[in-house]
Amino acid sequence: MKVSDRRGLAMSSTGRSEGWTPVVLSGPSHGFRGRLVAIEGSDGAGKSHFVSWLMAAIGETVPCTHVLMPGEHLRSYPYWRAWNDTSYGIDRRLIDGFGLTLMAVGDRLVRQKAIIEPALKEGHLVICERFALTPLVFNSDPLFSEPLQRLFRPDLGLLFDAPSDVLIERVSARPDNAVHPQTRHDKDVEVARFRVLAESNGYVVVDTGTPNDYSGLEPLLRKLLCDNDKEDHADV
Repeated sequence: MKVSDRRGLAMSSTGRSEGWTPVVLSGPSHGFRGRLVAIEGSDGAGKSHFVSWLMAAIGETVPCTHVLMPGEHLRSYPYWRAWNDTSYGIDRRLIDGFGLTLMAVGDRLVRQKAIIEPALKEGHLVICERFALTPLVFNSDPLFSEPLQRLFRPDLGLLFDAPSDVLIERVSARPDNAVHPQTRHDKDVEVARFRVLAESNGYVVVDTGTPNDYSGLEPLLRKLLCDNDKEDHADV
């Protein structure tokens, strides 16, 4: 795995959302004792594997809160599941993807207020998967992007990145391959857009195309936790 600060790639053209442009999120700093780590990336990029590794590595030394966006209540909603899984038995022509995206954006704001903010106040390391960039990959319309400006700026943003063919292979190998159906072109566009958004918003890009090795991230994480510890002592 390689960590890179050279993050930009040219955008591919696509019909998935016409007129797509990268959005720069300039939300407020949370200003609390804890630290917020935002983890983004396509399906199969290794986000969940990294979260498991990180929480195991930290153990009980730092209180952690893991948040997955959107929440399980929305992920279990029949039309959401059918949007991502064609085997669920609902005619996709009956599903309004625009409406579901609005729900996903709103859910992020609700969960920030109800879960993330209290955890940060308590000094937790909050690890959030699909925090802010994922909705913007699929649509940059102000109707979606403006509410997302209310999300906190993460203390560390990570984009887990791998080539499209690797991502497709990994997802296809899952026994419960319930993800939104995509063509190879769709995946190429998604990956390119994630890279552009990462560069625009100051995220660190982590190459997960090779076997998982997080040694390149350890200095960043150590500094993050060290800074948090210094602030805790300053409050005493």
